[in-house]
Amino acid sequence: MYRTTALVSLLALVLLVPGAALAVNTGSADFTNYVSAGDSLTAGFMSGSLVDTSQLHDYPVIIATQAGVSDFEQPLVSQPGIPPILHLVGLFPTVIVPEPGQGQPENLNLPRLYNNLAVPGETAGTMITVKSDIPSTGKPGLHDLILRGFGTQLEEVIGARPTFVSLWIGNNDALGAATQGNVALLTPLPVFTQEYQTIVGAIASMTGAKMVIANIPDVTSIPFVTTIPPFLVDPTTNQPVIFNGNLVPLIGPKGLLGPGDHVLLSAGPDLNKGLGIPRPLGTGLPLPASDVLLAADAATIDNQIAGYNAVIQATAQQVGAAFVDANALLKELATTGIQVGGIPFDASFLTGGVFAYDGVHPTHFGYAFVANAFIAAINQKFGASIPPADLSPAMFGESIGGPLGPASSLESSTASVGSATQPVVWTRYLFTAEATRNLESVLVTPKPGSGGHHHRPH
Repeated sequence: MYRTTALVSLLALVLLVPGAALAVNTGSADFTNYVSAGDSLTAGFMSGSLVDTSQLHDYPVIIATQAGVSDFEQPLVSQPGIPPILHLVGLFPTVIVPEPGQGQPENLNLPRLYNNLAVPGETAGTMITVKSDIPSTGKPGLHDLILRGFGTQLEEVIGARPTFVSLWIGNNDALGAATQGNVALLTPLPVFTQEYQTIVGAIASMTGAKMVIANIPDVTSIPFVTTIPPFLVDPTTNQPVIFNGNLVPLIGPKGLLGPGDHVLLSAGPDLNKGLGIPRPLGTGLPLPASDVLLAADAATIDNQIAGYNAVIQATAQQVGAAFVDANALLKELATTGIQVGGIPFDASFLTGGVFAYDGVHPTHFGYAFVANAFIAAINQKFGASIPPADLSPAMFGESIGGPLGPASSLESSTASVGSATQPVVWTRYLFTAEATRNLESVLVTPKPGSGGHHHRPH
């Protein structure tokens, strides 16, 4: 009886006092001014878009909420986002297209720097050097929207005078090599080392803020890379095509593809034209190199990421930062999967519950799961007891622009099939040309001094 009465009294106190909240023990980590830095994974990018429906559920917001921060500001974008968010319109074959229109900034005139300064497409190098998109692209872009011309992302992080910083950068130094099938896009390890140490060293020495730092996931295990097999699949049945009793291997730039090779999710339009498909079922012409990640190149990327991550972990240790092993989390998802409340989640496209419609960025559940990994690292390093986020809203709530979990994603996908009028294509997944351009527009940032483009997400 005593416990029941005490609980009722406590609930009444919280309900009667506006804004009342239980104090959160953040240990030696000071969240008075929390700033998050990085790329699209930190910005809350989802299903090819920066949009408020995902930004309001990104992992920095969840960390801030759980740590008791009440004024965490972000560069919010109205629906349907910039670029417009992707959505599913057909399941067999799978057709994913952008919403019509384009979103607009919601708080562009905030009279101070944002708390979330992450820029989609950012690399370690551009975080140090790029202030605006205008000189490199000739038009305003996401750097202008988020940084607003005040400085580079690193300069603004320091200028915000944070007491605590979360940093997740370097994903795009590896991702473009996987999503374009071109290992030449990897940032050389000595260059990455210098850039990364510059970023962390500057934040630590010029702000005195405590930090939590995450490493780079295995980008060769994301659905963008792993979804389409290297053999022909009938989109109407989702089953391999058998010809003369054998699988039909697709044709890559160096000949027939093998079991360790990958056909990228963006290859749908070319497969639809019959490219990569042997005669008499297709044209007999090979897929272009940009549609394929060969096994040897995937191994090169994995080795490079291991080098990046050794630098990241050593640098985190040098400045006394908490460390999040994002690479191990993705490997677990891609191999054994995880169980949350008896519900399985894995790295499968559409049905896995973790990745959204672009095959690169997380769903609401994925971001909440990542947030809890950050919170666990902060608690362990700084003697805090920040409560983990409740995952159930992300598992069972409504989502715009991406599946929240296995059940809801399948139900929403199935519901859309009846109205689909798309033609049958020789692949399971078809991104329209417009959808591919929208995705690539934020996976591409010019590499300083290169005169060209460097592809990636986060």
